[in-house]
Amino acid sequence: YYGRQAPKHAHGTANLKRQTSSTSLITKSVTELYDSIVNPDLLIRRINLTTNHVVTESSARKRTRPLQLDLFTDYEELKRKEEAEQAALDKERRMQEAQLAIKRKYGRNAILRGLNFEEGATAKERNAQIGGHKA
Repeated sequence: YYGRQAPKHAHGTANLKRQTSSTSLITKSVTELYDSIVNPDLLIRRINLTTNHVVTESSARKRTRPLQLDLFTDYEELKRKEEAEQAALDKERRMQEAQLAIKRKYGRNAILRGLNFEEGATAKERNAQIGGHKA
């Protein structure tokens, strides 16, 4: 760096409470980690994400998590919270499957976010490419 002070690299790890394929839970975890370790005064050059303990959904469903019981927890309330969370995850999954079905039928540009219409956005052009090259 030729005599100039270079800031230290930011490193972090986040563990999810359970195995999931939910984009909202994964995004929330990554965003919280990013906000906790990154200095907002500096520019970001590169972000690397790595996953561990990846399993298929069918094998994840077969696994049961151990539960430590105690006298002070309201297990009925805990069960209601888990059922509500599972219902939200099921709804998110159905929405993802519907989006994928629409994109398969009508093409990758059938559903785009508002950011993809801003000046300089490249999503529409990239969706038309094959392997990063103009088709």
